[in-house]
Amino acid sequence: MLCFLRGMAFVPFLLVTWSSAAFIISYVVAVLSGHVNPFLPYISDTGTTPPESGIFGFMINFSAFLGAATMYTRYKIVEKQNQTYYFSTPVFNLVSLVLGLVGCIGMGIVANFQSVTLRISTEINGDI
Repeated sequence: MLCFLRGMAFVPFLLVTWSSAAFIISYVVAVLSGHVNPFLPYISDTGTTPPESGIFGFMINFSAFLGAATMYTRYKIVEKQNQTYYFSTPVFNLVSLVLGLVGCIGMGIVANFQSVTLRISTEINGDI
């Protein structure tokens, strides 16, 4: 399994680079489209309207995938270290993997369900 992990150091680097690019690119597209004020906009406003919402969603979904790959790689490295030395409890390693994957799923949900896109139906006097 250690041969699988060789050369995986680029994954965390790619995760940070890609995630930063996701925010920067959606900000630039939102400013050029005139959807946000160029001076200190809210980060949630830069990815709410098309076309920047699509770019933001795609890039953050890929960031979630890279985050999951990073968490799995970390899990396997700690598992391998535990075979040689007592590095940490295997339960803590598994808990950190599960929490990391849940965070990546949450990041995918945030990317796909922007606040402006959701419609809330309210019932007023029997009318929908």
